[in-house]
Amino acid sequence: MVEEIKLLPPGKREERKGSPLLIGAGAALVGLVGLIIYGLTRAAPPTEYCCPYCPDCFSTFEELVEHVQSEHPGERIPLPIEWE
Repeated sequence: MVEEIKLLPPGKREERKGSPLLIGAGAALVGLVGLIIYGLTRAAPPTEYCCPYCPDCFSTFEELVEHVQSEHPGERIPLPIEWE
């Protein structure tokens, strides 16, 4: 099959138009990849709270505070981290 080649005068270019559907799909794909990367880089809340003064760990921050107050009196209570 032979294609016909269209010659244009010097300085003129033929405009190529992208399909709006294809452009929209590309933008959606870029947005989706961005959301996936953002989700993977966000820090998850801890599943356990470990004592900075001994190897004990607890399932809640409140339990950690009670432990530090009873087992390590006079030591600083660690600050909780606010997770969004």
